[in-house]
Amino acid sequence: MVAETALNRIPELQNAPAELSLMRARQQTYLRAKRLLVLQFILTVGVPVIAAVCALVAPGIRPYTAALSLLISVLDVTVLDRAQRDYLKLAAKIAELFDCAVLEMPWNRFVAGKPPEPEALADAEQAWRGGDDGIRDWYPASVGNAPLFLARIICQRTNLWYDASLRRHYGSWILGGAVVLLVALLAAALVTGLTVEVFIASVLAPAGPIIIWSFREYFRQRDTAEAQETVKGDAEALWERAKGGGCQENECADLSRAFQNAIYARRAASPLMLPLVYKLRRAAMEAQMNRGAAAYLREIGIS
Repeated sequence: MVAETALNRIPELQNAPAELSLMRARQQTYLRAKRLLVLQFILTVGVPVIAAVCALVAPGIRPYTAALSLLISVLDVTVLDRAQRDYLKLAAKIAELFDCAVLEMPWNRFVAGKPPEPEALADAEQAWRGGDDGIRDWYPASVGNAPLFLARIICQRTNLWYDASLRRHYGSWILGGAVVLLVALLAAALVTGLTVEVFIASVLAPAGPIIIWSFREYFRQRDTAEAQETVKGDAEALWERAKGGGCQENECADLSRAFQNAIYARRAASPLMLPLVYKLRRAAMEAQMNRGAAAYLREIGIS
């Protein structure tokens, strides 16, 4: 059992004005990236489906729908995707600033590069209209009862668990939606008596982009969640070592900094999720997060 030392400042720092400013900027930057994601979905999936249906009804417009699809593809690759990636990298840097301040770790310039420009932070914060209810107590307040080097590991593990769990739920919803769509299309074909040829040409082909997007998104989110689970397992191994006195505070701090490098890399490269996913799962996952942190604290004799 690890003896209690001075309380850490994580609960205080995460709700301090400067850190809440960072969280507003982070949320707004992610929101901008997600808006581009929605626009990409509409243009690359929705528009081709509508165009395909229209081309079936009016074959004469097929050259125009083909040109439109080509234009959308070019726009997606050269503008929308690049802008979304830029927002995602900026949001990852802002989140890294927040974690470095709250968990009291140094900024790793080699991994994250230069910190965000203050003007970019101010612009994003000023545009945020979501209030502070969803950004307060980002980490479980109960970790304030543990020594910093242990509380830091709990927070990092919580971070990895939260992201992996959210992505698994999101991927399951996407896959479930694709299956429901396929079943609904087959049922409609049976009810209306469509032949196989007509069903493929007039129903399945136009719906193809949505189905393909759903399966691709499911696998992308699942792969990202599995990568997070691997890092989370390493964090749990560090916890076992640290709580048993297997590493000194300075050594544990260095190892936590290494885990933070992995967290930053995942944030900067992981695929986005459509809006509202976090809001739908937030209440249930925050309750689970707090119970998980309490269980880890009990392991070191803190109730």
